[in-house]
Amino acid sequence: MVSRLLPLIVISWTAGCVSAGDRPDSGKLRVLFNSEDLSGWVIENGGQFSVRKGLLVVNRGTGWLRSEGEFGDFVLDIDFRFLEKEANSGIFVRTGSSSADDENGWPDNGYQVQCMDTTTGERPLASMIPYGAPGFYDTHHKSNLEAIARVYRPTGEWNNCEIACIGETLSVKLNGELVTTASNVKNRRGHIGIQAEHGLLEFRNIIVRAFD
Repeated sequence: MVSRLLPLIVISWTAGCVSAGDRPDSGKLRVLFNSEDLSGWVIENGGQFSVRKGLLVVNRGTGWLRSEGEFGDFVLDIDFRFLEKEANSGIFVRTGSSSADDENGWPDNGYQVQCMDTTTGERPLASMIPYGAPGFYDTHHKSNLEAIARVYRPTGEWNNCEIACIGETLSVKLNGELVTTASNVKNRRGHIGIQAEHGLLEFRNIIVRAFD
């Protein structure tokens, strides 16, 4: 049984940020990870993804895992935890199915929410990164580093991420607090995915509320 279906029915966002509640209907809830196997997902480029004790495991390596279906406007709810310090991964949204022709084999047309065990630097946890997709200028991307550091839960503890993709705006909540917004987002539809970037991580409770 998925424990956070109820909180997804009503999602509140900070004033000035686009909201799931702005949509004309309540959307459709879909559980993307069934806690048993990788049904509904496609492993790309030899990514080391598996299911163990009801959790989705990323066992270092490269490549990525993508949803079979595509999504336009949606709110994604996902839990993750780092199993080693500085573990690195990412959560892809509105991402095409093609991959870059290099040793990493990551997608070449989408957006990534950073899922790395760091709250500092140019690309901290929960910041947004274009991957081959039409980029947003710095003035269209903001991450609150103080908020990220305050709500971050350390290696071995579960973190929750809520990602809203509505129109040309993407917003990220980390452990219930709005920390990142990006506007001028031109990709309006694509896959949801998880990146393997040499890190050891676990994911659970992957639920999407889709509006189309």
